Amino acid sequence: MEALTHVVTLDDSQARIVDIRADLSVGDATLRVHGLSPTVSRETRDRVRAAIRNSGLSWPEGVVHLTASTAHPRSDVDLAAAAAALLATEAAPARRLTATALIGELGLDGTARPVPDVRTRAITAAAAGFTHRVMPAAEACDVPGLTTVAVSCLNDLVNWLRGGLTPAQRPESREGASPTASWTPEAWARLSPTAVRAAAVAAAGGHHTLHVAAPGTPILLLPRLIRALMADLTATESREVSTWHFLAGEPAPDRSEHLRPPGVPLLPDDTIAAVAGSLSRPGLLTLAHRGVLTVEDLPDLSTRLVEVLRPALEHGTIGITAAAGTEARPAGARMVFTARDCLCGNVRTEKCRCTPAQRARYLARIPQWLLDRVDLFLREVTIAEPDPSLPSLESLRDSVARARERARYRWGAPPEPGTEIDYTKAIAGLPANAVRELEDAIRHGRITPRTAARCLRLAWTRADLDGRAHPDIADIWLTLSHRSGMLNLLRNPAPR
Repeated sequence: MEALTHVVTLDDSQARIVDIRADLSVGDATLRVHGLSPTVSRETRDRVRAAIRNSGLSWPEGVVHLTASTAHPRSDVDLAAAAAALLATEAAPARRLTATALIGELGLDGTARPVPDVRTRAITAAAAGFTHRVMPAAEACDVPGLTTVAVSCLNDLVNWLRGGLTPAQRPESREGASPTASWTPEAWARLSPTAVRAAAVAAAGGHHTLHVAAPGTPILLLPRLIRALMADLTATESREVSTWHFLAGEPAPDRSEHLRPPGVPLLPDDTIAAVAGSLSRPGLLTLAHRGVLTVEDLPDLSTRLVEVLRPALEHGTIGITAAAGTEARPAGARMVFTARDCLCGNVRTEKCRCTPAQRARYLARIPQWLLDRVDLFLREVTIAEPDPSLPSLESLRDSVARARERARYRWGAPPEPGTEIDYTKAIAGLPANAVRELEDAIRHGRITPRTAARCLRLAWTRADLDGRAHPDIADIWLTLSHRSGMLNLLRNPAPR
């Protein structure tokens, strides 16, 4: 009887699928391995045969031939080879190995031993269309699209092939973590209505936000709120996001987090290499793709580090250039920039000795080009007294989802960070006075044409959230006045 199994091997950091075929012929009870190097063939033969016998499984009468589809120099085909031998001798059924990749070595006693870089192998298996993977329990990690069968020994594998469960089996969970879990009604009621509205707009339209606050303000509350309002990732999106995190060598997230958008912090002491990444390792901009990137203490970032953010803000991508070549990687995250409103950082106002001029110089470190690419400006996130009129988190999530669906129907795709809308198409259907307001602002130099396009996109997001057919003059006025007020605050801060 002929049998076929599949193994994900690794050659020079490149994973590939290798087929292992087994055939039983008449002869002495021996095992012959073909297609591998002589040394690897001998070691694989000895380990597989010893593992099968020491696991209490009988070796058949006859010659078992194992053949690898391509030459392979490593000894990481043991599990696949043992499974093929058991299938060929009818010691186990083949039904469960139709779309299963096997990863791991075997000890002489039948224990499953880990192999290097299981994440890269698992990602390759998922991309090749496999639905299951068998691997040593010590190295088990989740990858969207795959069900992990973690085995500690060969007997675990045989038990699973015969229809049972292994002690360490971990099927992938498709249940995303509830974004409402950490928001109690009391904590939700303390949020500022302005902050809740801004978070909903950012989540629905993929807009970037600048949060300028006094020292001691919970600045991480806003990115958490935006993530909570964002929809779960689709299976394809989740696989893409997990791939970049696995390639970065990060530990696999909890299974309940697989479908949630990622949240990544960027700090002033992060290096350019860590933010942009390299050809061999994704950076923070790519790790935050389809999620939220929190850039803390924006005025403290170096000019060179801020420049690294420009392509991500403009196009939602980041280019990696090295001697080995050039690669464009996704960097479509909703960015939340945070900044203290003074340099000293004193939480208590009476202890702050910063003059308005000093505070203005500190906030002036934020470049104008970045401000032109930020749509939302915010001061306060929480309020002292609960607001009973605040909508529930669940209803806001539904509103965000409906707004994105309206935008997808209008523009052909849901709005994402770095995408632009056609100006001519964006002003179609708008009231004439709203269009005149924007054109007057451009003519008098209050905004640039790029900013006007962003204002239009922001106005459309607000209309979609409210369920209106198109923006009105109030949306344009609100956008322009809000932007003008925040720019005045940054350039001419009042005494604390």
